[in-house]
Amino acid sequence: MEKINRRKALGLVGRWSAGSFLPFSWLLEGCADNSNPSLFNKEYQSILAAIVEIILPETASSPGAKEANVHYFIALIAEECYEVERKDRIIVGLNELLGDRFFEFSAQKQVAIIAGLDEEANSSTQEISHFFKDVKSLTQWGYFSSKKGIIEGLRYNPIPGDYKGCVAYNGEIAWY
Repeated sequence: MEKINRRKALGLVGRWSAGSFLPFSWLLEGCADNSNPSLFNKEYQSILAAIVEIILPETASSPGAKEANVHYFIALIAEECYEVERKDRIIVGLNELLGDRFFEFSAQKQVAIIAGLDEEANSSTQEISHFFKDVKSLTQWGYFSSKKGIIEGLRYNPIPGDYKGCVAYNGEIAWY
């Protein structure tokens, strides 16, 4: 039998402890049911990018939601945080838009379609929450919590200066 010195023992312990941190979920990936589509695929990302840019478009003074990568934020939150039913509702709504050939319409028609979805989502006749409410609220949340949205979209001032309690209002919008 071979003698084990301290160097070999530490190397063996190090390899075993490093091996215990490896995720072995990849062994079972072949058995996973991939019937649940992901919002990270190319089609969904392209339509989400178009929708968020219509909701919060780029202006001369601020970047749009697409530039702030809000469509990735929506996919991440829906995939990781939403219940399956709520995520599936978003996917079904996006599939309807893809099925209606949303990208073949002109920009004005796309804006009109999104405006119609917004009216439909805010109507009081909806028993189940409309997918567009989730997409719109996630767009606003993602944009106004992103670095681009905070620094370039809002009037962010990291060092605001002295507090002045009584200042005349000059009609200027505050943070948004």
